Amino acid sequence: MEQYQTEGDIAARWLAQIDTIDGLEGKRVLDLGAGNGILGFGAKLLGAEVTFVECDEKAAALCRKLGKTIEGRVGEVELPKVDMVIMNPPWGRQIPGSDRIFITEAQRVAPVIHLMHSAGANHLPEGEIILEGEFRLPARYEHHKSRVAVTPFHCWRIVA
Repeated sequence: MEQYQTEGDIAARWLAQIDTIDGLEGKRVLDLGAGNGILGFGAKLLGAEVTFVECDEKAAALCRKLGKTIEGRVGEVELPKVDMVIMNPPWGRQIPGSDRIFITEAQRVAPVIHLMHSAGANHLPEGEIILEGEFRLPARYEHHKSRVAVTPFHCWRIVA
């Protein structure tokens, strides 16, 4: 699993864009691969009814404190139909293609998907970029050479 936390300032800017474009008040939202739940909790603060989906036991325990949580791997658990999915899934850098099940499942359960991914990704469904910036990557894995690196990202809005 490629577990990097979405930083608060990025989450806030992204959620503000989502709320402006699609509105979050009263929407049923899935936060796929929720991690620490920052995206889902932010959506909840903006009025959404959020379900967190997370497979990491410790992260899922945190998400349960924030609201309704489905614990398990995306693609292996039953997901409800919702109005919108928000997610910063694995980007497929350590395990090529690991993002595909997130995208497939999101398309299956929601008409609107908000997705953060590497700016270099060229395999995503057609959509529009609503935010871009640099994502900090703290040294966490053996292949990291410096304490902190950055990688450009895009936040996509994909409509079925």
